[in-house]
Amino acid sequence: MSSMSLPRPRDPRRRPAASFAVARTAGASVVTVAGELDLTVTDRFAALLADELDRRPPVLVCDTSAVEFCAARVVTILLDAVADATAVGVPLAVAGRRRALLRPITALGLGDRLPVHRTVGEALAWLARSPAGSKRE
Repeated sequence: MSSMSLPRPRDPRRRPAASFAVARTAGASVVTVAGELDLTVTDRFAALLADELDRRPPVLVCDTSAVEFCAARVVTILLDAVADATAVGVPLAVAGRRRALLRPITALGLGDRLPVHRTVGEALAWLARSPAGSKRE
């Protein structure tokens, strides 16, 4: 008999709980997400981004720099948010080049549609240089 190594399931007691925060200034809104973005929290994440877009901030940044795990659904939520932001005229950028987020984006060839900046500062600078971001200033 050959022994096959199967991945161990994650221990839910050791998972960093997902957390969400929003910081608003006159110039931008930053939605910060952290921890494990699994299927139990993706609806909440999508609703948070939609609510923030409804506020029509000058620019919106989604900070994923503290994300430890990212379900594939999160990439879809981010792509939908970019489309929704474009439709309402809110420039949106993603910050936090963590492997958990970059791996599915790279594997699916979505880097052009969903660029991820290293930091919130870099994302804000990119938005300020973009035509959509400079129109809002």
